[in-house]
Amino acid sequence: MKDDGLYLIHVSECLDLIVRYTQDGEAANRTDRRTQDAVLRNLHTLTESMQCISQK
Repeated sequence: MKDDGLYLIHVSECLDLIVRYTQDGEAANRTDRRTQDAVLRNLHTLTESMQCISQK
């Protein structure tokens, strides 16, 4: 089991990437398949990391 702090850092990194990838706005992101894939990948990774954080 890893330290919860590591998972929280990972979540934060995923959120930072999602913000960076979507900074051009919704209209631009709807037409860019690469951005959509990158955001979905990071949302998936974020979700997996959140599930590993202990329920204290």
